[in-house]
Amino acid sequence: MSAARALKRLASDWPKDPIRPHLQFGELLEYIAESTPADKISTRTIGAVKALEGNELMKKYPISPKMRSPASFPQHYDRLILSHKNALQGKSRSFLQVLFGIYK
Repeated sequence: MSAARALKRLASDWPKDPIRPHLQFGELLEYIAESTPADKISTRTIGAVKALEGNELMKKYPISPKMRSPASFPQHYDRLILSHKNALQGKSRSFLQVLFGIYK
């Protein structure tokens, strides 16, 4: 299989981002596969995209609990994840909830 074809296959399998439908990583990969000469796409490029897809770097370099809960604001990442889940469901917080830091 050629490198361009492999990159296109990875681009088509890449999950869509519902938060930013106008900005998709899969479309970028497809553009690279179509606009770059086939001999310029290396196997390292394909390997890097596969590593991103499989979260291999997250497994190789795990983040410590201390890093996930900074002392200055321990619930930061928990709130970030909650906000992302709410955004996917179409829920939003009112101005006063944002102003007073109320999370539901």
